[in-house]
Amino acid sequence: MSSISHRVIAVLVFGLAAVAAAPIARADVACSIVEIEATVTDRPSVDPDLKALERKLKKPPFSSWNAFKRLGATSLTLAPAKVGEAQLVHGKLGVMLRDVSERGGKRPRLAMAVTLDDAAGRRVVDTKINVDAGDWFMLGRSLPGNKGHLIALNCK
Repeated sequence: MSSISHRVIAVLVFGLAAVAAAPIARADVACSIVEIEATVTDRPSVDPDLKALERKLKKPPFSSWNAFKRLGATSLTLAPAKVGEAQLVHGKLGVMLRDVSERGGKRPRLAMAVTLDDAAGRRVVDTKINVDAGDWFMLGRSLPGNKGHLIALNCK
């Protein structure tokens, strides 16, 4: 073997060893979860506890309802690649932190998997989302009687 090929192999081996020894960034993420019941009434209203979400609630698809009541709130701390679960009034929420992308001075971008099971344990929502850390993300489903079950999620 030539001396150039020995140097190339040495650089490759050294580079692989450096990558293997590099610490893997693992950061937990704190999430706030708000459960909301949506209905249609003659008197539109937004629960005072939902003021931070009011703009989102007035846009489609959530604007098909006009009254929003906070059912409950909880929090989760998510470790990377581990599912965090929260019991809700109308079922159970599962959230998994898939990835955190640093963006050079901007808020990190969070990749998450979110599931929602109804009170009978049936999976009614299973989705993957990408959201900036600190932004509210909302998902929901229709219930009988022109009602809605909404979940607002904020992780940072």
